[in-house]
Parts: sequence; C-alpha cells; structure tokens
Amino acid sequence: MSKALLIIDMQNFVTERIQQGVDYFPQNSIENMTSVIEQFRTSGRPVIHVRHQTPEQGSPLHHGSPSSQPLASFEERPGEPVFIKHTSSAFSSTGLLAHLQEANISEVVVIGAVAGFCVNSTVRMGADLGLKMTVLKDAVLSFELEKSQLSAKAIHDVTLALLEAGFAQVTDATALQLS
Repeated sequence: MSKALLIIDMQNFVTERIQQGVDYFPQNSIENMTSVIEQFRTSGRPVIHVRHQTPEQGSPLHHGSPSSQPLASFEERPGEPVFIKHTSSAFSSTGLLAHLQEANISEVVVIGAVAGFCVNSTVRMGADLGLKMTVLKDAVLSFELEKSQLSAKAIHDVTLALLEAGFAQVTDATALQLS
C-alpha cells in the first residue's frame, strides 16, 4: 500500500483571514503542516497539492488573485503534482483519483484548510471511493463561523469526530508513521 500526502488549499487566503483577526484552530496547525511536508519529502513519499480556484472574475480565489496563490512554505517542488479544483471536494473537479490510481496510491494523509469545508468533502469522497484516508488533526485548520456563533475549535472538533466515525483515521501529526 502506497501512501501520499495531500495538501488542501494552503493558499494566501488562509493567512489573510488570520491577519484579519478571524479565529482559527489549532494555533500550531500551519507549523505542524510544514513539518509533515518535510517528513514526506525526506522519506521520498509523494506530496500532492490541491488548490481551490473559482472562475468568477473579482473572486478572492480567482486564479489571478494574490489570495489564490499558494503560501510560500506550501509551494510545490519539481515532481509534486498540483490539482486545481473548483468544487469543495478535491475529487469532484480534478484528475486526482486517476493520478492516485496510476501511481498505485491507496492511502492518503490529509492536511490543510479548511476542516469543515474542503477537507471534510475531500476526505468523505476519498473514503467513498475506497481510499484509506488519514487526517492529521493538528495539521488541519478550522476557522470560526461568526454568523453561526461557532468557534473554530468547536467546528474542528465536530468535523474531525464525524470523519473519524466512519470516513478516516484521525491522529496527531507526531503519531504519523511513514515506515
């Protein structure tokens, strides 16, 4: 069974929201993500990037917008594929599944943003497609939903509990085993 890292939507909009004062959880998630990426790269295991872009002109996630660009520490290296999605799930609007099948990858370790949205959709669909999905809970970021009065931590905890209940193994980045 081959294992790959899937980095979801680590684009400038993430740090822009944080800089605007939007509450997020866990506070060390971005540092944990960069550590996990380095582990995968050092081990020679595949690293796959997914980025969300919208076709609407003027959208913060339009491909020409600075907000849609990858964070500096999340840029791809040569040989690391990038899939551009227009939907919540990374499987719905990309060739990600075909790529995983061609590379004989059956286990996907997920990190990135945002837990209650694109991470959630991608993990659920990956599990439905028969992939073994693992979510690193301290390397997946949640934002608060101020209108709903839901904290980033509450959304994070509920989302990951639901994923663990039937779609993925949920563990800490420090518990990740690449052997």
